[in-house]
Amino acid sequence: MGEASILDRLSALDTSTVSDALDFLHLKGATYGLRPLWDCPKIVGRASTVKVGHKTDSASTAHPFTPVIDAITTDDRVLVISSGLEGVSCWGDIISNASKAKGIRGTVIDGMCRDINGSHDIGYPVYGRDVTMISGRSRLVQVSAGAPVQMRGVTVREGDYVIADICGTVFIPAERIKEVLDLGERIEPRESLMVQDVRAGKPVSEVMHDAKFQAIHAETMSVAAAVTASHSKQNIKSASAEDQELVKLFAGLDAPAVSDALDKLGIPGQALGIMPLTNYKKVTIGPAFTVRYVPASDPPGSVGDFIDDVAAGDVVVIDNGGRTDCTVWGDIMTQYAGLRGIAGTVIDGVCRDVNLAINEEYPLFSAGRWMRTGKDRVQVGGVNEAVGVGKVHVKPRDIVVADVNGVVVVPREKVHEVAEIARKIEASETAIRQMTSNGATIAEARKALGYHTLQRRV
Repeated sequence: MGEASILDRLSALDTSTVSDALDFLHLKGATYGLRPLWDCPKIVGRASTVKVGHKTDSASTAHPFTPVIDAITTDDRVLVISSGLEGVSCWGDIISNASKAKGIRGTVIDGMCRDINGSHDIGYPVYGRDVTMISGRSRLVQVSAGAPVQMRGVTVREGDYVIADICGTVFIPAERIKEVLDLGERIEPRESLMVQDVRAGKPVSEVMHDAKFQAIHAETMSVAAAVTASHSKQNIKSASAEDQELVKLFAGLDAPAVSDALDKLGIPGQALGIMPLTNYKKVTIGPAFTVRYVPASDPPGSVGDFIDDVAAGDVVVIDNGGRTDCTVWGDIMTQYAGLRGIAGTVIDGVCRDVNLAINEEYPLFSAGRWMRTGKDRVQVGGVNEAVGVGKVHVKPRDIVVADVNGVVVVPREKVHEVAEIARKIEASETAIRQMTSNGATIAEARKALGYHTLQRRV
């Protein structure tokens, strides 16, 4: 599907329909408060992102946005500006004229605009929070361009799609645009038919009955599920029968039980300092797909293409040498891993864009979180080779067990033995809890079931 076709299809929809499509796909993109600042036309295009900030010195700098405007060479761009200051303008009529001359389609500002009549006179669309007369000169400076920005709680990346009309502004992740368009084009006709029914004289109580909306919802959800399933199943490797059998051995066990079994066998498998991103309720179990990162070369190599080779049910185990100065996992990887049925990710290093992982309950275990990208700082040095994570030696296809307590790694050749001992330990601890519930003292229960020797090395 060509770029012109995508923009034409998006232009045929409105923000309400696109917002509904995003809702069905569980995607964030609709914003509140970014409205047209004059009676301007709809904007449809691709984001060129800019972040501004408070100017803290008296040094002479280029006007914010001018380098970005000068660099634009296509006619599909919408300037998306974040972090404007309350009451201070970060856009005016001179910069509108410059943008119009470059063929930019419009500007969306999470901030204020002034000289709005000048934008109106040349027909240049500006969307934002409000208008003001206070200049941003000497108050604002450009902080970044082309990097992800936050627009009213929505993360917008360079090249994402933008649609803005009288109802407000919506952003669509570039990699999901086809799904959003497919759903939007199914939703819009149904809503139009309801309007026609009302205009034709049908009672509004009948047209807007809950059953009508439930039918639209059911149909659209069915399409959304089919679209998502189709997308997520493309070229996905299936888990092998052997891997599935080994994973089943740990069903019902948790990381502490497996840790005790490892101790009893004298196997070092507890990943030190690798902790869950949030308080996950489920236990993540899967074979390790190992990845080793190294410092970036010149020119830099790949940072994440390995994920296309990961099988459904695998746990991605990344050795970044414990580096906390740059990340190797963000929300694009989280989203793609979820679509492909990957069980989770373990990182000897840090991750970023954690809101998506938390909201989607994608299991992510790391040494911490930080926002600095690993692009041009690190690159993949190898996959499916032995790595180190949290001082644990991990070989490809070892079994990972991770939960709210942390991460343990079981050598593949020891899986049956570890699982058997873990079940015995778990059964003993369950019996101790039952005895104390029935009136026994904890000392009595522990003595009767040999609690103090449960994990002692054989």
